[in-house]
Amino acid sequence: MKLFSKQFFRFRISLTFKFIIAMFFLVLMSAAAFGYFSVAREMTLFRSHWETYGRSMANSYSLLIEHGMGLSDRLFLQNIAERIVENEDVVVCSLYDNSGERWAHAVKKGRFHNPQLTRQITQTIHSKEGQMIGTLQIGLSLSETDSQINGLKRDILLVTLGVIGIGILFTLILTRVLLRPIEKLAEATERVARGELAQAVDIRSKDEIGDLARDFNQMTLQLKESRIDLERKVEERTRQLEENIAELNRARTSTLKMLEEFQAAKRELEMVNRELKEMDETKMKFIGIASHELKTPLTAIKANIDFILSEKEGKVPEHLKSYLLTIQRNTNRIQMRMDQMLDLSRIKSNRLLFNREPILLSEVVGGYINEVTPVEKNLSVQVNIPQDLHIYADRTALHDIFINLLSNAFKFTGDGGQVSIIATQKDQSILLEMRDTGIGIPEDKLQMIFDEFYQVEGGKYGGTGLGLAIAKRLVEEHGGSIWVESQLGKGSAFYFTLPLPVENEDGRLNRS
Repeated sequence: MKLFSKQFFRFRISLTFKFIIAMFFLVLMSAAAFGYFSVAREMTLFRSHWETYGRSMANSYSLLIEHGMGLSDRLFLQNIAERIVENEDVVVCSLYDNSGERWAHAVKKGRFHNPQLTRQITQTIHSKEGQMIGTLQIGLSLSETDSQINGLKRDILLVTLGVIGIGILFTLILTRVLLRPIEKLAEATERVARGELAQAVDIRSKDEIGDLARDFNQMTLQLKESRIDLERKVEERTRQLEENIAELNRARTSTLKMLEEFQAAKRELEMVNRELKEMDETKMKFIGIASHELKTPLTAIKANIDFILSEKEGKVPEHLKSYLLTIQRNTNRIQMRMDQMLDLSRIKSNRLLFNREPILLSEVVGGYINEVTPVEKNLSVQVNIPQDLHIYADRTALHDIFINLLSNAFKFTGDGGQVSIIATQKDQSILLEMRDTGIGIPEDKLQMIFDEFYQVEGGKYGGTGLGLAIAKRLVEEHGGSIWVESQLGKGSAFYFTLPLPVENEDGRLNRS
């Protein structure tokens, strides 16, 4: 195998490059820190040396001047300045009096005076009496020091480059040793990715890479076993799927057949529904016509019976009065049934016309009670309605609702029973409760009592089974709702809601 195969080169370069970069920055930071502290230490030593050296020289010459001629002889002072600059390390020397006037100045010949490479030493000059008479300034050359510092920096840079070179070589050797087992793992991984699961990596090193190789070999073994198991399960699932598809096809055929039968039944049902609807319309039309035709002679009969019983044309014989009262009672009952059938006919044909108005409830309920209270029973009627409570409804419809519900309560309440009428305001509507102590309604029949022509006792108590159905439709047409609660043998309670009147801006009740 080539040392730098294409795959290994691509993989190795990535890790090797990271190692080299890490080593480079490590050496560079170490060299920078070492160089900074080394140069700083050397510069501190040189600065201390030149300070000590310059201060010693300045003290010597200042004493010479103090014990010599002082500052009175300029020629003497100029000679001293020239003598000072003859020193190898001195490039400039100046003497000043107290007023700052320069009395002597000398510069070393043949050398460029660079202020940035000059260390300035200033020493005061005193008289024999101890008074300050001037200052001595000596400029020391730092060129040699600068050259030594530059040399030190160059040596540090060369050492750094050498260390970096050695580090790179060491890194290449180290990464080559480390990446050889990883290269084997990478090649084996690629073969596993292609589906060749019978792979084993021969790496026996007792380190993390050796652990990784052993785990890799165990993984490939498990993958091979899992693949065999998966293929077996796939074959089993495929067989089950084929069986399920065959079963689904059979079910689909059965479903299509059922759908065809359902469509046929649907068409037949629609035809029957149309026939029933036509029969219902015919029935309603017949009821309407029959009720209307029967109502006219019935009204005449009722009027004549009422007139005879009023005894305006003479006293009725006692032996005939009971017969006439029976005729009157049954005539009233027939008329009520005819009115119910006419109301049902109008409701079915949507010919109800409401003239809603505010109605004082306490004012009309008494008349409703008197109209349907049976004379042959001793019943107690309790009314709990606020005197100022108004309701917003059609007067005729409200009459029919109360008459149907009261008739129902009186019919199923035995002698000595009680019927209660309670009205309370609830939010924006009136809740009315009509409770009796009658026979009650079985729980399984509560949902059907508002159906048309339905009678709980199968006609045992008479009636047509229309009263509650009409009351429900009239309540709902007003935007209310009606429901019932009952216990068998303890009585029933019918609840229904009707809207409150709305006040106009002037505070009057709305009659629109």
